Amino acid sequence: MSVPSAAAALGARLVDCRPGEGRLLFWSFTGFFLLLAGYYVLRPVREEMGVEIGPDKLQWAFTLTLAGMLAIVPLYGWAAARLRRRRLLATVFGITAAVLAGFQASIAGGASTAAALALFVWVSVFNLVVVSLFWTTMADRFEHAQARRLFGMIAAGGSSGALVGPTITALSVHAVGVHGLLLVSAALLMLSLLCLLQVVDRQPEVAAGQPLGGSIWAGLAEVAASPYLAMIGLLIVLQSVLGTFVYFEQARLVKAAALSAEARTQLFAAIDLAVNLLALGLQALLAGRLMQKLGVGLTLAAVPLLLLVPLAILAAMPVLTVLLLIQLLSRAGGHGLMRPAREALFTAVDRESRYKAKNVLDTVVSRAGDALGAWLHAAAGLATPGVALAAIPAALALAWLGRRLGRRYQRQVAGTAVADDAAKAAAS
Repeated sequence: MSVPSAAAALGARLVDCRPGEGRLLFWSFTGFFLLLAGYYVLRPVREEMGVEIGPDKLQWAFTLTLAGMLAIVPLYGWAAARLRRRRLLATVFGITAAVLAGFQASIAGGASTAAALALFVWVSVFNLVVVSLFWTTMADRFEHAQARRLFGMIAAGGSSGALVGPTITALSVHAVGVHGLLLVSAALLMLSLLCLLQVVDRQPEVAAGQPLGGSIWAGLAEVAASPYLAMIGLLIVLQSVLGTFVYFEQARLVKAAALSAEARTQLFAAIDLAVNLLALGLQALLAGRLMQKLGVGLTLAAVPLLLLVPLAILAAMPVLTVLLLIQLLSRAGGHGLMRPAREALFTAVDRESRYKAKNVLDTVVSRAGDALGAWLHAAAGLATPGVALAAIPAALALAWLGRRLGRRYQRQVAGTAVADDAAKAAAS
């Protein structure tokens, strides 16, 4: 029995996988596994580039990342509107791998500040683009009923890859060097592409040949016109600002620890591994139960409220250990609790908003929040205790907004139900 066939049989026992779906599930699961493994091999490298750039210059890195996102996303939309699905996948993944290979050659002898900055920006931009393209491919390939049954297992493939990636980095960085990890990541991305092409090749020819279409500017108009979507945007910005404050302090305290480049990269990989393990546990065991019992609003508010005590401790004891605990809670809680709850908010909007506005919120608005947080941190010029004290009201504001959004979500759901009943009555 071949590997896909064996995996398909196993998948059929684990999930509601119908006849003819097993191989698609295998290639989709494996493709997302390899994609996020490739990214998480790179994430510790990006963190090391942040240290090389210097905490006092990171606000420029975040600003250039936003500029890069504003430049790349319309180009991606232009290509998506014109290229067939197979060619679009090959183009985006191929360019990403080629650029990583180019960076590997440029930093093999040691990364200059300019090379570190360029690599930091590229990794920060491309990960959102390729993950967005992956899920667009999934949405095109699977019908609505299939998506409800199978997307959870496909997402688990990504979470598993997010555990393997930093493990690869931690175990191999001393052997291949920081620059060698770029080639490891590029190879994983190309293997992911081969899996996705298997998914596309099993798609009906007419559907597989249709360009994606769409425009980012339409998404911006959707957000501006909807108070509900604007509140979600504000939630994303506040979360990004808070996360950026913690990130900058991590860079400052790690740099002060005077570790080698390999040791810093290994530390960042260990942090990613711990974050992804905790996030996977939260996703699998807690997020759904919290949303069902406490509601979306309290689930959104839980993480910022949990951060209040460790932030107060950091203000009193500005040491790396406390900061790493905050980073663990912030990132794992963000991925494991806040992100599922945030995604649930989009079930209360129409289909057009999910596809257009959500794309803008997940990319441009998210990176805008990073840039805002970077400049606020730089302008304040505070030491670690001051940053921790400033983060406390930001966490309280984030929790308050989460609760407000939870109530607004309930009203949106109720309004949607009334509109659906009215439409059914009119049709009958």
